[in-house]
Amino acid sequence: MPLEGDSADSGPLDGGTDDAATAEGAEEDLLGPAEGFEEIAERLDALPGQVEALVLEDDEVLLKLGRDEPSPLASVGKLYVVAALVDAVDAGEIDWQDTVTLEEEHRSLPAGTLQDQPEGFTTSVYDAAIRTISISDNTGTDMLIDLLGREEVEQAVADYGHHSPELLQPFLTTREMFQLRWGYPELGEDWAQLEESQRRDVLDEVAEQPLELDPLDPAGEDLDFAIDWHASTEDIAQVHRALAAREEDHPELRTVLTTSPGLPEPVEDPWWDWLSFKGGGLPGVATATWHAAAEDGTERTVVLMLSTEDTENIAEHRTELRSLGLDALIVGTDTQREDEDQDDEET
Repeated sequence: MPLEGDSADSGPLDGGTDDAATAEGAEEDLLGPAEGFEEIAERLDALPGQVEALVLEDDEVLLKLGRDEPSPLASVGKLYVVAALVDAVDAGEIDWQDTVTLEEEHRSLPAGTLQDQPEGFTTSVYDAAIRTISISDNTGTDMLIDLLGREEVEQAVADYGHHSPELLQPFLTTREMFQLRWGYPELGEDWAQLEESQRRDVLDEVAEQPLELDPLDPAGEDLDFAIDWHASTEDIAQVHRALAAREEDHPELRTVLTTSPGLPEPVEDPWWDWLSFKGGGLPGVATATWHAAAEDGTERTVVLMLSTEDTENIAEHRTELRSLGLDALIVGTDTQREDEDQDDEET
């Protein structure tokens, strides 16, 4: 069950492997659509663990839950890689049609497909960016980070309004995350206590190690909220909105950001003209974020983030999170889930 909903290749970063078998049961337990923001808030609050949630319509807060603290993002952090890419294209340093080449140091674990390509495989920057967001391709992400430079991604984190950009310094590649957590955990065991300079020294050591992990090696119950990417709901809402605003100058962003809408069910008469999505998943972490915009300028941004020790039922929690995200997008509008229309006709 790929977390992103569009890729046939799921991995421990975005969907996991251990919870896939429970997805069917999770769907059976789905509570159904929420009636309004009050019910959405109640059901989010009922999820085990820490929930951070924010729904904005233009600048009005429609829903806000949590401690207003940074949360683990999993692959939602890839939005900052795309932000850095847009800035580099603006500066004339990179073109969307430039070629990137897969080197062994880029190879990561799923989600995605580029990890299965041979060393020396080439594709365009544009294609790698589409894969990074639409199927959450981890190897494609790492190819872009190497092309841009880690420091440029870290600068984008600050430039796009992260409230505490040092939380993402150093900005990990997905390969580094896997190596620290599962490949060479002795190198990552004190990560939370290390200063930034010490973390960069550790990453130098990690770079010298081969990737010997199998996609099945990372276990779904292996929690480590420290070795991740972190931001608040406001941070993620801000980068979503900023990227959507860049589409006029970079029409490529429509394909990059909206190819995978992340909706658990189809809808009738969507009110939006633009719907970007980025979700993520790691053991104990489920994130789902959207930005919708209509032709009349109305915008709605939904950011839902869960971190929980209940890894046994993470598939069920992820399904509920994604369903409530859809509700948050359409509550108070004329848009409905397709099955709701069918039920109305039958009654």
